[in-house]
Amino acid sequence: MLENIFSSLGLAPEEAKIYAVLLETGPIHAGALAKKIGVPRSSLYGFLRRLQDHNLVVEGQKAGIKTFSAETPEKINLLFRQRQEALAKSQNDFKALLPDLAQKKSGRLVTPKVQLFEGAEGLKNALKDMLLYYDMETLALWPIQSMIDILSPDFFRYLNKERIKNNLYTRAIWPETKSVSISEHPYLGTGEEFKRNIRTAPTGMDFSMGYWIYGNRAVFISSRKESFGFIIESEELIEMLKSQFEIVWQLSKPLKASPQDSAAFLKELEQYK
Repeated sequence: MLENIFSSLGLAPEEAKIYAVLLETGPIHAGALAKKIGVPRSSLYGFLRRLQDHNLVVEGQKAGIKTFSAETPEKINLLFRQRQEALAKSQNDFKALLPDLAQKKSGRLVTPKVQLFEGAEGLKNALKDMLLYYDMETLALWPIQSMIDILSPDFFRYLNKERIKNNLYTRAIWPETKSVSISEHPYLGTGEEFKRNIRTAPTGMDFSMGYWIYGNRAVFISSRKESFGFIIESEELIEMLKSQFEIVWQLSKPLKASPQDSAAFLKELEQYK
């Protein structure tokens, strides 16, 4: 367990072992530590230096002999916080840079791009592609009951938490025959807190395959019967789908939902952020 934790911080298994031994022994000189760990003394000093650089080991003196001891385990948690802060800063820097990078992308050879996916796990990965985007409106013609059947409620709970965190506002149209109860699925709530507006398609409009538009992409997901999906990137196709969506949106009725139905999920959402 400790080795996995240290690995996530960029530290070697030997360094995890050294730290664990130092916690048990207290201050100890390099020779005795090398024997306990079973590594050459020359290699040990390299590991100790890295642990000192991470403020996990301190050097001292006892009777004129250099000793080493472990810092408190709370220092490991501090390292995680520092890494999270560094990653958050890098992510914000990347978001600021992203428009410039997108402009540099050559548009001389614009061709539609298609990725195919099969099976429940493949379809989940297809939908997760949307989570690479931020701060935009998305449109979904979505047979929600069919999608839950194939991808599971737990997945949609996760997807909606991430979608809201990424500020992806969604307008969704559900067919009457494949709608679900918000009280039974509170993560599908509607309103500003959910960054989502849901309408019910006109009577007689039924569909088992759905699509979700984001940017110049759309992900299409089939029902469990066929269990396949694909992502397509095409400006012309997206423009056509958006035009059709707006027509159906105007003919659709707002979905009625009680705020109490989704109150518990909103509390989850506060902790998730």
